[in-house]
Amino acid sequence: MKTIAVVGTFDSKGKELSYVKEVLEGLGLNTITIDCGVFQPKVETDVSNAQVAAEIGEDIKEIAAKKDRALATEVMSRAMEKIVPRLYEEGKFDGIISLGGTGGTSLATPAMRALPIGVPKVMVSTVASGNTQQYVGTSDIVMY
Repeated sequence: MKTIAVVGTFDSKGKELSYVKEVLEGLGLNTITIDCGVFQPKVETDVSNAQVAAEIGEDIKEIAAKKDRALATEVMSRAMEKIVPRLYEEGKFDGIISLGGTGGTSLATPAMRALPIGVPKVMVSTVASGNTQQYVGTSDIVMY
């Protein structure tokens, strides 16, 4: 059975991401949840934001304490670019989906671009109707 990574900021979009997880599981798919938010998530995830930050030697509590959205986005984006491909190479998931606004999109799409061409990648975003070049680049990410 295929496994889908459900990625996002579980501190602000926990309810919505949990719904996506439930729908996928209802379709007979397995899921792995990855939190790239900075603050305490609203639901438990398989891969915590602390684990994501630690992937590049950062401490999530220190990042959160600074209350600097730009810094948090930059650090967690770099961490996601490392941990998501590693988890894919370890066989933890077969495809990836995320949803979010500009912040969540900025966190998830660099990780998606780091995956090989052909791995299913879906980004549901509030910025999908605009210029998506900075998020999609030359990859095969599908945006809605």
